[in-house]
Amino acid sequence: MPPELKAFFRYWSLTFAVLFFFVFASIVAGLDIWEQVMEMVRKRRSQLVPGGPALDPNPLRGKTVAETLGMGPGQQPDEKRQWVLDLATEVSKKLGLTVRIVVLEDSMKHPLVHFHDGKQLRTYRVDKTWVAEGRAGNAQRIQQIRDLLERYLASDFLGRQDLRPKKTTELAREAASKPAPARPTGTTAPPGEPPTPES
Repeated sequence: MPPELKAFFRYWSLTFAVLFFFVFASIVAGLDIWEQVMEMVRKRRSQLVPGGPALDPNPLRGKTVAETLGMGPGQQPDEKRQWVLDLATEVSKKLGLTVRIVVLEDSMKHPLVHFHDGKQLRTYRVDKTWVAEGRAGNAQRIQQIRDLLERYLASDFLGRQDLRPKKTTELAREAASKPAPARPTGTTAPPGEPPTPES
């Protein structure tokens, strides 16, 4: 080491050591002060009286799936859903059921009617063409919707399984609603053969 550098460190080494200890002590004291301030903030927060109701971290605890179903805030049904809701409410009152009813729509715009009594949840889909016809004044369609809802509710909530409608597919319902093709009066012969004479 050059003699000038050796002389510099000999005269200033103590100053560097003191400066290092001063910086280290300042950091430790700053951390200690920070911890005291945070402890005071925690105590102050615990002493404050909450202004509003305490938030429940798990608002669905202890509820069944049926009890969690309901209309969201500000979610009013449109005219079609309100019409179905009124019809479903009328049917449930006729049967003497105490149920909550929510009407939503599936992706194909068919109304989905949800009935729940807090223990069980039942969902029925109402055909949108039936609803459109019923809203247009078709009394037969209104009665069909009312009758099906009544039979399903009676079987699911009152245990009257004898009233439950038979399960059918949409294709079977379409085939039943179309008139049967007319049968010819005479018999036709296979191609290439003369028709058989009738006696």
